Amino acid sequence: MIAAALLAFALAALGLAWAEDRLHRHTHAPLAVAWVDRFLLPLGRVFALLLFIAIAYPALFGRHPLPALRAVVFGVDGRADTLINVLFLAGLLLPALPLLRRAPGLTLPLQGMAGVALLFSWVAQARGLDASLWPDSAQWLLLGALAGLASAAAGLLTLTIDEPVLRQDARDAILLWLQAPLLLVYARMLGPQLSG
Repeated sequence: MIAAALLAFALAALGLAWAEDRLHRHTHAPLAVAWVDRFLLPLGRVFALLLFIAIAYPALFGRHPLPALRAVVFGVDGRADTLINVLFLAGLLLPALPLLRRAPGLTLPLQGMAGVALLFSWVAQARGLDASLWPDSAQWLLLGALAGLASAAAGLLTLTIDEPVLRQDARDAILLWLQAPLLLVYARMLGPQLSG
């Protein structure tokens, strides 16, 4: 499950990188550029994250058996829309926060964690559990370190690319894929509560 989710996420990240490069090369009108950067690409990242979460579930939380994903997300009206909307709005609004403007590498991890947290809350609710979405201080430090390492690794892996647009597109793709370990760690931090 996890290996398949990682592979699908890697392929989705590569597909998004290719699409981002093509769109940036062939889109020049200011309104079209804004449409691509503010809507199409963020929506693509949302679906890549959802693909990873859906394939990794229920192993994502390290607990078996859990309610079927279909029952948890699609069994209650509006949940699928809520999940998509939360991730999309997080991707749009988080970069506007002053702290995240200075540390843009934190936007994708927080966006992915929002998706994992929302799914976890629904699973906990289905099992009649009162669960916390908030890790302790040491766990937050670990998650912050993983996010920082992912951002630094994406930057280092794209240093040799001379063209700025291509370098940014490659960095975005690598950074997107490097969110997977952080999401797995966060989900496994939450998972033990599902044993109750």
